[in-house]
Amino acid sequence: MDGKPIQSSKEDPRRSPAPENLAPDEDQTEQVCTSSEPESDDDSDIESHSEASIQSTRSYSSLTLQHTHENNRRYADDTYFMPNDEPELTRLNIPPPPPSPTPRILDIGTGPGDWAIEMSAAHPSATIVASDLTIFDSGVGHLALPNVDFQLADARTEWTYHEPFDLIHLRGLSGAFQDWGATYAQAFAHLRPGGYIEVADADPAGDTIAFSPQYASEAGSGLGSASETPALQTYAAALRAAASAANYPRSLAHLNTDALVAAGFVDVRVLERTIPIGLWPDDMAEKSLGKMALIALLEGLEAYALRPLTAHGGYGVEEARDLCDAVRGELLAVRGLTARVRIVTARRPITFAQKRVDLLARAMERAKFLQEGVAVGDGERSGEEDRERG
Repeated sequence: MDGKPIQSSKEDPRRSPAPENLAPDEDQTEQVCTSSEPESDDDSDIESHSEASIQSTRSYSSLTLQHTHENNRRYADDTYFMPNDEPELTRLNIPPPPPSPTPRILDIGTGPGDWAIEMSAAHPSATIVASDLTIFDSGVGHLALPNVDFQLADARTEWTYHEPFDLIHLRGLSGAFQDWGATYAQAFAHLRPGGYIEVADADPAGDTIAFSPQYASEAGSGLGSASETPALQTYAAALRAAASAANYPRSLAHLNTDALVAAGFVDVRVLERTIPIGLWPDDMAEKSLGKMALIALLEGLEAYALRPLTAHGGYGVEEARDLCDAVRGELLAVRGLTARVRIVTARRPITFAQKRVDLLARAMERAKFLQEGVAVGDGERSGEEDRERG
């Protein structure tokens, strides 16, 4: 660009299709600027004026760029301080450090590692770090997997991971942290810009178990109400009281959007699913889901309660086990119970600098793809020419 006007395209701009990303939605109304001048009856004048308007607003064809040269550098005008010459173009095109070729996923409180294993199968190019306080003797943590790294780590202390993650996943950790705000702050710090956090829970101590309203209305008076499960109500209340005494709250308050927004996350979304407990649904898929939920709840009654109730709830060991047995009997006897599962996702916002890095990375990837395509095409043509000469 040495003061010469940029040549306009030979193709008629009026017939060029609009880029897809600039095309208005069907329900959008296109804004048309009208002139205050009297309308002309000459169609050619209207056509010429329209073409000039398109060129003046959508291309550089009608512009003659006048640059300013100072101190052996070229500038756009007399006021803007940044140059627009070749050295500046070189500086702006310096590629950033290449993005990680594989996404990184952190599974906090992985337990036996089932979720991490399923994610490794679904995303074989990902690097998955699965952490927990301990390793189960017969769990998959002993397996040597190519893209899963099982680590012993206490997420209640300072996280010491050296590389950021694209996804951080926490599941079933109600009552694990004294301060969920601090946990979310650590997750935020260890996510790359644009990375996501996912938190899921269905703690029975968090008022997540209730009767299906539909079942209660169909069952008639006296059925489908909390009066049918007095032991379950006592159990949930005792767990909340013990957790409060230990200063490790047991509820779903950490899944409220405010907690994640306060940590700096954006695009916070809440998904809540009510699943059956037991074999009472008529639908076979729901019946199968209810069976698994019932088994998981029955197996977890003592695990959820024994230490909290004996350490902070004033229960003796046998007394706590008797309460669990009473709850177990109610769960097997009643019909229509459901559990609420809440899943919250949120994203760390992308900074302007990160957007630039991402755009450059995508542009470089596309250029590489196009270059490889051209090379393949040249090779095919060369092969055809060789065959013709042969």
